[in-house]
Amino acid sequence: MNQNHSPLFRRTLCAVCAFAFLLTLAGPAAYAAGEAAPAATELTRAQAAAMAQADAAMSELLDSSSYAAMSVDQRQAAAQAQLDQLASQGLVQSGSIRYDEENGMLSFTYDCGVLGGVLLTGWEEEPFVDLPLEMPAGLPGPLDAQNDVRPLGNAIIYYAFDDTVNSSRYPSYLTMQEAWNGWGLSTTLDTDVTVADLRHMDDYDLCILSTHGAYYTYTTGWLFKQVRTAPVLLLREESSFWDDLRYGFDLLTHRVIKVNGNYCVTPDFFSAAYRDGQLEGTMVFSETCEFFGGSNILDLSMSNALLDAGARTVVGFVNNVYAVYSRNMLWGTVNQLIMGQNILQAVDAAAATYGPDDIYWYLSQGGTKPHRYAAFALVHGDDTATLYTLDQSAAA
Repeated sequence: MNQNHSPLFRRTLCAVCAFAFLLTLAGPAAYAAGEAAPAATELTRAQAAAMAQADAAMSELLDSSSYAAMSVDQRQAAAQAQLDQLASQGLVQSGSIRYDEENGMLSFTYDCGVLGGVLLTGWEEEPFVDLPLEMPAGLPGPLDAQNDVRPLGNAIIYYAFDDTVNSSRYPSYLTMQEAWNGWGLSTTLDTDVTVADLRHMDDYDLCILSTHGAYYTYTTGWLFKQVRTAPVLLLREESSFWDDLRYGFDLLTHRVIKVNGNYCVTPDFFSAAYRDGQLEGTMVFSETCEFFGGSNILDLSMSNALLDAGARTVVGFVNNVYAVYSRNMLWGTVNQLIMGQNILQAVDAAAATYGPDDIYWYLSQGGTKPHRYAAFALVHGDDTATLYTLDQSAAA
């Protein structure tokens, strides 16, 4: 449960600490570091059509009732056989298929050089019923003519966990949106998150990434094969022939990859989308699993990409995180920001309420079979950032 770390160590990361971790831990390398530029930067229609043919064959397998009834080992064998068949047809590069057992994912490379993957395991289901979010004490009343609340800026929740239909998660996010709007933080809830949407994070003061995350392990190189890893944000945007063409450059440069037929973004996506530092001052809170690494190995590639893009501070979780715990931590943290706390104080206050890590929370709920590594929140960047600095004139 990682109880040996002090709260300060666990919640914030200075530049010296980051450098020391990168030197001493055998963590994943930054995505695409050292890779040669692609031979072509424009995806042709013929290449997009070949990918669509491969995707259709994989979808036929992955969407079948027989596949749904298989064990993970059986799914791995079936998906491997299908990919081998696609390789024999020239649709997938021979020798690129790799199975990452720890993360439950098969990776491969389409013939054109775009990266693809098959996630074999379903999302972790928690044996707890979601309870309504508890309204905190100390917050202002609703924003209205009789009770004026000072505007705190604007926020967006990029919600890509599910399609919101019969969702146990979605009602909590509606509650967040309504409450934060009432307390002065103008909040947008995006329930149809696309790659294109993530190019407009600079329009907001606080960006919340509420989506699944995973580690993508793949083989690269022509003469000398190398295994690389990348944390990825999994979107629900389904790939298509025309969108492959639209995102062609990002796909060929591995800023965007395709897993189970959906688009995913890598750290390089943010580096390229905001190469001129357009995220200046933006705060980012990510609920994604393994945002700061997995298996207790720290990986700063995603947060470094956002900070290099101009973000002021980034909050995320180390290791796979239980959904209810991450959502409670998000709720508690933003509420504390609204009350005037800085980001480190806000995260610490949320952890004091919901537990220092998700295994602590899980056991407190009566769980008996926790996952292997406890997930805890980490602050990277300016840990003194506050929402109130967005309105200096009002503060004066």
